[in-house]
Amino acid sequence: MAQTRWIGLAVSLILLAGSAVGCCEQEKKQLAALQSQYNDLSAQNKDLRSQLSQARAGEADMLAKLDAKDVELASAKQKLQDALSKASTSEEAPRGWEKGLTADKITVGSDVLFASGKAVLTAAGKRTLDKVAADLKGSYVGLPVRVYGYADTDPIKKSKWKDNLELSANRAMAVTRYLVRKGIKAKSVETVGMGEHHPVAGSKAKSRRVEIVVIK
Repeated sequence: MAQTRWIGLAVSLILLAGSAVGCCEQEKKQLAALQSQYNDLSAQNKDLRSQLSQARAGEADMLAKLDAKDVELASAKQKLQDALSKASTSEEAPRGWEKGLTADKITVGSDVLFASGKAVLTAAGKRTLDKVAADLKGSYVGLPVRVYGYADTDPIKKSKWKDNLELSANRAMAVTRYLVRKGIKAKSVETVGMGEHHPVAGSKAKSRRVEIVVIK
């Protein structure tokens, strides 16, 4: 009886030891898997940090190059402006033209070009535009032209024109058509009616005008 008990106890100890060994092996495998996962994540993290550091270094380099280009651009812009200013002052505009840095302009009073309330050129207006056309074909050949028509602030009462905007636009078109007949290329001329919204301060007569602008 006692011998049987000892045998049973021995078997139990052997089974318990085997079970403990099995649990230990399983834990080792789990720990190994977790360690491997940690090592992989650690390597990935290190790689990403390296990439971020390189990107920041590249960004700093690009910003430095951009700053240098901004300085070069500012210098080039100043040189261009100086050259334009020098060219503007060294060349004289034709008689009657107002010289500007990017555009020259001549202003002709509507009282010279048209009868009151009309958009048909007078003989005196045509003679004036003959000179303008000669300047456009000479000093300003090939440059874009803008023809702006302006009116005074008096409202239209007895006229076929609906308002001052319509009158100014038709007067500007009459000037454009005449210049084209005198040899100015139609595709280089833009015609704009400005109406009464840009008056010359203190003078209704000067407000009624046509401005011919050459874009340089």
